[in-house]
Amino acid sequence: MKQKLPTRWNLSDLGSKINDPKFLKERELHERAIKKFAKKWKKDQSYLTDMDSLKKALDQSEAMGDLPDTEGMYLFLMRQVDTGNSKLAAAEKKYTEWAQNLSNEIRFFGISLGKIDTKLQKKILKDERFSAYKNHLKGIFETAKFDLSEKEEKILSLKSGVSAGNWASMMEEKFAHETRDVLTMGKGGARPKKTVSFTELFGLMQATCSRVRKSAALAVQDVLEKNAFFVEKEFNSILENKKINDELRGFERPDQARILSDDISFEIVDTLSEVVESHFKFSRDFYSLKAKLMKKDKLDYYERSAPFGKSKKEYSYTEAFDLVEKSMEKIDPEFAEIHRDMCENGRVDVMPKSGKRGGAFCMYHGKNEPVYIMLNHTGKTRDVSTLAHEMGHAIHGTLAKRENNTNYGTPMFMAEIASTFCEEYVFDEIVDQASDKEKLNLYMQKMSDSIATIHRQIAGYLFERDVHKAFREKGYLSNNEIGDIFEKNMKSYMGPKVLQNYGAKNWWMYWSHFRSPFYVYSYSSGLLIANGMRAILREKPEQWEKVKEFFYTGESLSPEQVFNKMGIDITDPFFWEAGLSELTQLMKETKKLAKKLGKI
Repeated sequence: MKQKLPTRWNLSDLGSKINDPKFLKERELHERAIKKFAKKWKKDQSYLTDMDSLKKALDQSEAMGDLPDTEGMYLFLMRQVDTGNSKLAAAEKKYTEWAQNLSNEIRFFGISLGKIDTKLQKKILKDERFSAYKNHLKGIFETAKFDLSEKEEKILSLKSGVSAGNWASMMEEKFAHETRDVLTMGKGGARPKKTVSFTELFGLMQATCSRVRKSAALAVQDVLEKNAFFVEKEFNSILENKKINDELRGFERPDQARILSDDISFEIVDTLSEVVESHFKFSRDFYSLKAKLMKKDKLDYYERSAPFGKSKKEYSYTEAFDLVEKSMEKIDPEFAEIHRDMCENGRVDVMPKSGKRGGAFCMYHGKNEPVYIMLNHTGKTRDVSTLAHEMGHAIHGTLAKRENNTNYGTPMFMAEIASTFCEEYVFDEIVDQASDKEKLNLYMQKMSDSIATIHRQIAGYLFERDVHKAFREKGYLSNNEIGDIFEKNMKSYMGPKVLQNYGAKNWWMYWSHFRSPFYVYSYSSGLLIANGMRAILREKPEQWEKVKEFFYTGESLSPEQVFNKMGIDITDPFFWEAGLSELTQLMKETKKLAKKLGKI
């Protein structure tokens, strides 16, 4: 890469001013189209009994998806990098209320579709005229029994922000603005303390110097302890809101809403979690090996994901770009082209800064809107993997634009597959360039990251099941009670070689996914399915076009249907077992290499 890459979003395509006439024109178009649709089909109920009328209504609904959402995207993205800006917060709030009210205008349509006579439903799903909407309608028909009345659905929609969203946003912004004075890394090791953001503390816990890692861990502990009162109130509000919604809808279990939205069955999620939990011995054995390699009897809690060895290799953002580009080119030239387009045209915000949200994400909102990525790049090997991970999302979001508006999107269960698939190829590229000593470090990091993606996320899912159950029994949970449940589940996969110290009971507080309940199992399934796709290609590279079809697919097929076309059965425990066996093989190779180097 020769030209200088932009490191901040270029949002000029979205408009640089909130009161830009372009935004106002879009609002007018949205309102006009949606109100016209609502006026027409609220009065004309023929679509509930006549298939020709239904097709016309669905086509009109589909056409509304072509309307741009420039203002919403602009405000959301700006808020991610400037969380303390009250003017942006006010504008986003105002916009959200406007969008929510418009959404409520047509809420009747989905509810009404669920009331179509069951005999007619069967005819509709068999009729070729509805092939483009088949999976969408099937989902509506199957979940209709959980719908409330139109007025009740509007109430739930309107209260969602104040009952849960605002709480989660408050803590996210609070953490984003926390700073602490800690040791940082210099060429010779630790250097004097400087003020860093809460997000940067997690990068410092990956430093090669143990003093720097400990300094960062103590600072994280301090931030969490000082916010415990607020997080306790916030999290109980989220738990209570979820309980109320579930009881109103008549859900059998707390994770049912998520499973239904993922278009999968209890059987799939239960099989996945049971198989992974039965393999927690692998993660315990890994931490035992890591303790041995680091010449420790036990690992401090924050050391569980610390790098093994003292590799000085760091990657500038340009170097990370080049590495990911090379890896994407090997998968498919179209992947590399999308990667270049994203990075060269200001659709990746790269560097951490005070007030910027932590972590990383990829956002694709509508098929006619640009895709954006946010990073917090600090130069570590893991940051290269993060770029590849988010680029996998971007590639999926770009290629899936082949779908119609109704089917454009990704169920959570499918959301992490493209990302982990691409991430794995970048890891292969890094390993290919490494010496034996570096390979040992990379293998240890790979197993650590895989455990964090598979075992830790299932432990997190089990924590969620336990904490929602406990809340519904007790009515309120103290911070300590939540911490006890968290510690129990973290111990189950970490084992006795990881100490639950440095305030580990509180480390659930910053885990943002718990505010969007039961999302975390999708990380585990994502990596295991991605490994399954790679296994197919290792045996039969000529199957690439069949595997690539996944990247073009949104919600037109259920996850089970998508993977059945590849020969993958996600209801079969053996499939998940096979994915986990790859880690067992990597453990054998790592131990063999460690012995060769005289490390054990």
